[in-house]
Amino acid sequence: MLNRIALVCFFIAVTFASVTGQQSDQSQPDANKSKAPSPAVSPSPPATDQSKTGTPVTTDPYVFPTSRQRFKRYVRNTVGPVSLVRTAASAGLSQWDNDPFEWGQGAEGYGKRFASGFGKNALRHTVQYGLSEAFRLDTGFQRSKRHGFWPRLSDALVQNVTSRTRSGKRILSAPIFVGVYSSSIIASETWYPSRYSYKDGLRSGTYTLATGFALNAIREFVINF
Repeated sequence: MLNRIALVCFFIAVTFASVTGQQSDQSQPDANKSKAPSPAVSPSPPATDQSKTGTPVTTDPYVFPTSRQRFKRYVRNTVGPVSLVRTAASAGLSQWDNDPFEWGQGAEGYGKRFASGFGKNALRHTVQYGLSEAFRLDTGFQRSKRHGFWPRLSDALVQNVTSRTRSGKRILSAPIFVGVYSSSIIASETWYPSRYSYKDGLRSGTYTLATGFALNAIREFVINF
């Protein structure tokens, strides 16, 4: 019982932190409106970054994706080719490990594991998409515009647990956390064998979140899928 209460408190804390950060970010323009208008100044040039060769490289300002772009990303993450291949591969590994053993082997066992992985992924991204739309957050991945291995790696890893507001500010991402853990807990408490519980869902969600760091590194340095 205490573990369930702690879990609920965790989700509430993450959600509150996300909404608070977003609200403080959105209130900034209103505060600026109350100030006296400043004299007209010429627009500043685009920000530049210095590469190893010494050549200035222009960095594009952040642009919040349109509703169409966000929806297409949701569909791609749910039923896109890469998503289906990952689900098939994961089901194959579970089949090889005979996990859970109650589902057996053969085509029937693989079908159950594939359907389970597909359901978890669909739940995860549906919850994530719904919350990101409600909070007006961008949970998508973008390759770093910085140079050097460590700056790029840092930018890639932080995107696994943060989202961007409309102004581009990064905050702790309630949609990502809730999507990952809720989908794993629901799967463990519903269609998995009866010996599974929400504790197994928490463990599975943590594995999924940890895997996301590795996937973001691959997206940054190898292929952005």
